Amino acid sequence: MKTKFLMAQTHPSEYLIHKYWARKPSNIIREYIKTYFNEGDKVADPFCGSGVFLAEAKKNNLHVEGYDVNPIAYLLSEVTANPPALDAFDKEAKALVRFSEGFKDLFTLNGNEIRYVVHEVESECPACGRKGSISNSRKIGSKYHCSACDERLSFNLEKFAGTRVVKIIDRENREYTDAKLLGEQSKKSSKGNKSIFNKKLVTNRRILAFPGMTLGNLFTPRVFDIFTQLFEKAHKIPDEKVRNAILLFLTSSVAQSSRLIPYRNNLQTGGPAWTVPGFWIAPLHLETNPIIHLQARYKKFIKGIEALTLQYQKSEGSASVRNIPAQLALQDIRDSSLDGIFFDPPYGDNVPYVEFSAVWNGFLKQKIDYANEIIVSDRKEHISSWDKYKTDIESIVALFYKKLKTKGKVVMTFNNLDPKAWKIVLEAFAKFSFACIDAKYQIPAVVSSKSQMASNTSYVGDYYCVFEKVTKQKPNNFDLFHLTNKAREVLHSRNGKAPRNLVYRIFILTILNENMDLALIEQFDDVVKPVATSDKEFFYLRDELFDQKQAKKLDVNSLIQTTAYEQLRKGKKTIRELYAAVLEATDAVGSPLLVEVKDILKDNVLFEKEYCYLQKESKTLFG
Repeated sequence: MKTKFLMAQTHPSEYLIHKYWARKPSNIIREYIKTYFNEGDKVADPFCGSGVFLAEAKKNNLHVEGYDVNPIAYLLSEVTANPPALDAFDKEAKALVRFSEGFKDLFTLNGNEIRYVVHEVESECPACGRKGSISNSRKIGSKYHCSACDERLSFNLEKFAGTRVVKIIDRENREYTDAKLLGEQSKKSSKGNKSIFNKKLVTNRRILAFPGMTLGNLFTPRVFDIFTQLFEKAHKIPDEKVRNAILLFLTSSVAQSSRLIPYRNNLQTGGPAWTVPGFWIAPLHLETNPIIHLQARYKKFIKGIEALTLQYQKSEGSASVRNIPAQLALQDIRDSSLDGIFFDPPYGDNVPYVEFSAVWNGFLKQKIDYANEIIVSDRKEHISSWDKYKTDIESIVALFYKKLKTKGKVVMTFNNLDPKAWKIVLEAFAKFSFACIDAKYQIPAVVSSKSQMASNTSYVGDYYCVFEKVTKQKPNNFDLFHLTNKAREVLHSRNGKAPRNLVYRIFILTILNENMDLALIEQFDDVVKPVATSDKEFFYLRDELFDQKQAKKLDVNSLIQTTAYEQLRKGKKTIRELYAAVLEATDAVGSPLLVEVKDILKDNVLFEKEYCYLQKESKTLFG
């Protein structure tokens, strides 16, 4: 049994109630559930994150358990898998939105409601003590220097000395820059008890969490005061299901109302968002009106809860969620009782999700079990090294083997290209007698314009691998030359030049699908050296090895064009159907993004909304 090649769909309303990271595409998750599991199966998701697998498993009549050490991930998963009664949630949500509207005077200027305020960070010069900002400092290259003594200035939270308001925009998009009015706005504050939620963040300079930083540092005083009072009321709601949903509802507006939203290009290049992987407060940043965010988020939340409620009415499945480390939760499961596990493992030192989640978790009054978090982090407390990560991953996979039935499946998705992390995870599966029976690379639904314009855009999706519990492992195949030839094929398919990440992707999939020795993972660059030179982003086939016939045979453009002709010569297809066929045809040499496919076919295929059409009659017109 093998899954289909799919293009991820954008998230439906039920998965848009919160902006938690790393949400997996529901259509791809659903495909794996339907392929490898049956109605009534008992499955588990030990790192449930945003809860998409839990929801899709429940919709498809499975019985699923989910666990996550991260309080906000638990909360999101619980509300997604077991939403409250819509009318009960609606009553409390409306009451909180009305309560927030009582703070409108804090975001009013000349009788008009403010949409956002632009702040400029001030930093104290370490040499002369003068306060400086980017507008009154000397810029040399990309660095700023004190205009009084020429000392280098840093505009991060460690050197933060306050801000000054430089611009205000109201809900009618009127702009205010009058110094007196701006000064008055800077002084406005509420009367919330900030000490309740103003907890220290875990120190980690890599993500700009400096010693002594608190949750309140990420917000302007008035915004933090407003949220303090809103969360105080939310925590007093007696019904646990409704309380959980309301707390999640409030957190869904927190990050967008923080100082973490940069102000660039007068917001002409897209809406504000927290996209930087860390607590970076830009020298020019926004303070957006939290009342507006809550009003907008209320509508999305109602739509999402309503969709989930309707879908679960048809289901005979069930879901339970716990805020507990996976290694502790799995021990409670009876041995050999699980039919399957969905495994979205922590990505080594890639993203410290729990530390980033402090912007939400700080308002939840939950103690965080950092000691049992599986991660590699540069934080200075709760030390998490690669050695610990290896030990933890092995202990988790050992529990998988113990709790799964014979022939039980682990569906793993992994968004990482670090050979060290891959080797640790795959060696754990090999050690405890799991065999890989399916491995694919799935293209995402949306690729940012920034990624599309980058020179190396070949690694933007997720790997999906299926492992089966077996009693006897096949011997591994150690064949350096096989991978070297794979690299040569990929390079020929792209006229002698291919992104490094694309070549690595093919190597990983080859090792998984052909049961190759995992030691090869640490030799990727050595494998390519006999046939290619390289720089930071690309491999280049050596001139003397370029074979015109092989290049013509493997040319990815020709593969795409031929596939399009075969798919469309009898009539229109949906874009998704065409793209799925292209993914299958180009899998061996690295599937391209949809934007690349459209560009290659633009002279011969009309793309219109969800369908595509052949524009010319003869196959020869495809070059």
